[in-house]
Amino acid sequence: MKVTSTYPLLIFPALLSPFIGNAQESKPTELSAEMVVAAPTMQMPSVWTFDDCINWATANTTDIRRTLLNILQADQDIASAKDAWLPTVGFSTNQSFTNYPSPEKGMNANTYGSSYGINANWTVWEGNVRKYRLESSKILQRQQALAGEDVVKTLKLGILQAYLNIMYAKEAVTIAEQTLEVSTSQTKRAKRLMESGRTSKVDYAQIESQMAQDSYNLVQARSNLKNAKMNLKKILELGLDYDMEIADVSFPDSEITQPVPSKSETFSIASAWLPGIRSNELNKEIYANDVKIAKAGNKPTISLSGGIGSDYNSGGSAWGTQMGHNFNENIGVNISIPIFDGNSTKRAVAKAKLAEMEYDLTKKTLLDDLSQTIESLYIDATNAKAKYDSGLIQLESTRLTDDLVNRQFELGLVNPQELLSAHNNLLNAKLELLQSKYMAILANKTINYYATKEVVM
Repeated sequence: MKVTSTYPLLIFPALLSPFIGNAQESKPTELSAEMVVAAPTMQMPSVWTFDDCINWATANTTDIRRTLLNILQADQDIASAKDAWLPTVGFSTNQSFTNYPSPEKGMNANTYGSSYGINANWTVWEGNVRKYRLESSKILQRQQALAGEDVVKTLKLGILQAYLNIMYAKEAVTIAEQTLEVSTSQTKRAKRLMESGRTSKVDYAQIESQMAQDSYNLVQARSNLKNAKMNLKKILELGLDYDMEIADVSFPDSEITQPVPSKSETFSIASAWLPGIRSNELNKEIYANDVKIAKAGNKPTISLSGGIGSDYNSGGSAWGTQMGHNFNENIGVNISIPIFDGNSTKRAVAKAKLAEMEYDLTKKTLLDDLSQTIESLYIDATNAKAKYDSGLIQLESTRLTDDLVNRQFELGLVNPQELLSAHNNLLNAKLELLQSKYMAILANKTINYYATKEVVM
């Protein structure tokens, strides 16, 4: 059986995008289980931009497809809730054979009987339980859509961090290459000084050892870049053997120093659109319906029944004659009024009201978690910006020191230890500045995402 679902695109636009083609947003789309599990139709780009990663992830990842299947299941729950208003119709028959070991004179020792009937039942009213269950089913479908939006949120933030990690790793490789180039030049210079007798073999060996260390640092930096790409490939589910090429992104200083919305503004906006908080608001309606359903246990139930039937017994007239004479029709009204049910309805209502209180507790927890997340982001952003500003000054200082020490080394005024110390201080200053730069960018972009629902690279 082919299971399909029809619902407005506005409910779930990001997740439905791979399946809707050129459909207009004002029209509903039909989604089938076969479409959900079908192979990806989006063509892989040769060079992946940040937007390419977002588009691919929100169209093809397993979590997205699983959420769409959950929506299809929710559609079936809605259909089942609607079907509860339909009558039930059934056919029944009984075929019996009776043996009398000692029958009376003139009576058959064996008799055969059969009966046939078609019966229908329809519940007219049962305290509006069907109505409340249908309302809850529709709300649960909306919650599944919100669960999908939450998956998209998680994907976007995960891709943002993974993409920035790749940009950081790329720049770290560049720094490692430049550092190795400098240490190689220093080693060659030290070798010439050693050959001319102006420095010892021990001094030369120390500088050569630094070149070997810088060479290993480059290998490590390239390995970190591969790991960063692997993490992004894992999020996008691209497979082990896929060779992923990432588009470069340049970040001006304004990306680090740009102002961000206030904490209170970000919190207010985020608390209004975050899927988890909106889903909890829908829980309030479900809990209210659960209370109404529980209270319906004290209300009467009215149902209609009707049927047609006939029967036959051997020993009488022919089968057709009996079936015609015994044909009957019946219709009835059944009213069931609860008087005492052992307090089961009372307990059900009490439990439903207790569950209703869960809404307030969950809301408080969600808002507290959001508050802590936003405050942590602002702390990270402030610290990273301060560290970046300090790093700029420190980098300039260590660069001047390194230039001076290199000139002094050529003149034989400093020993190799001082040269290597200046060399490593410059490398550390570059890496610390790079780290604070990307920490600030990540914090700023995450804050802006909570404040605008958009991630712009």
